[in-house]
Order: sequence, then structure tokens, then C-alpha cells
Amino acid sequence: GIAEGVKAIADAYKECVDISKEFGQGMSNVEAIAGATSREMSALTEEAKELGATTKFTARESADAMGYMAMAGWDAQEMMSGMNGVISLAAAAGEDLAQVSDIVTDNLSAFRLTAADTAHFADVLAAAAAKSNTNISIMGETFKSSSSVAGALGYSIEDVAVMVGLMANNAVKGSRAGTALRNIFNGLLGGVTMTAEAFGELDYSAVNS
Repeated sequence: GIAEGVKAIADAYKECVDISKEFGQGMSNVEAIAGATSREMSALTEEAKELGATTKFTARESADAMGYMAMAGWDAQEMMSGMNGVISLAAAAGEDLAQVSDIVTDNLSAFRLTAADTAHFADVLAAAAAKSNTNISIMGETFKSSSSVAGALGYSIEDVAVMVGLMANNAVKGSRAGTALRNIFNGLLGGVTMTAEAFGELDYSAVNS
């Protein structure tokens, strides 16, 4: 019995060491990509630990989410301000935190938004996923093919979220929906004079399509 007890303690200690090592590696990755100062890294590390203690996600998962933010060019302050929105979205959707962070950071810039818009952006995606037959991961696949063109044409995330939701309700989802939307947007560009009056008519036509 003593031997079994000692082994259980040793196993638990090893698990703690492994988790700590993984978390350290995750934060080192953030530091390397973001080029953060020691003071900034201290603040980010404490933030990740706090999120690990107070949310459904672990500190390591928070570190991985920060890694995607760093790859998107966010600085330490932007990561600190954006984490709550990303975590709220991932928790509401029941999806992987790092993947949700990747989707948000990729598409904020496509729609010409910044880290300060993270909470609003997350709210729009959450509403679209809740009110239509899709989820955040599938919407992310749709955005891969369509968000940059939509953003360049001046469509908002609200516009595109509505389109994505309507298409999903008609069994057009993921990359298929992204390709369809991209083709619609590209078709609108052919031989069209982009005056304010014409753009309003095109906006109406795109939503109908």
C-alpha cells in the first residue's frame, strides 16, 4: 500500500512537471514571435495563469491562443485586451481556444478591424453560430476563401455573417460557402463602375444572391 501511494504521488508530480514544461514552451513561443520585453512577458504569463485558474481553459491553452495572436502581429497589450473576447467566443461555442484565436485574428484584419474590436467581432460570430445551422469552425473555413475579398469591397463582418448564416441554413457551408461567396463578390467587380449609387445597388443584389 505504501508503494502504491508513493507511486501515485510520483505520477502526480511528473504530471505537474510535464504541464509546467508545456506551458513554459508555449510562452517561450509567444516571446519569440512577439519579441516582447521581459516585463511584457511577465504580464502575459500571469494573464495566462489567471485565465487557466478562472476559466474552463488551461493556462497552456491560453498560451497557445496568445501564440496565434503573436503570429497575427499583435503586441502584448493587444493580446491582453483581446483574450477575453476570444475566450468568451470559444467557451460559448464549445470549441478549441487556439483554433478560435486563429480564426478571429486572421479575419479581424481581413475586415480592416483591430485587436480593440475583438469583443464585438466575437459577439457577431457567436450570434451567427447560435442563430443558424453552423458553428465557429465551419464559419472559419468559409472565411478563408471570402473574407479578404469581402473586406476589400467594404462589406462588414455583420454583412458576411448574415450571408454565411443564410447559406448554412440552406446546406451550403464551409469551403463551399466560401467559394460561392468569393465568386459572387468577384462577379460583382466585373465591368462595374464603383460609384456610391452603383455600390448600393450591388449590395442589394449580393444579399439577394
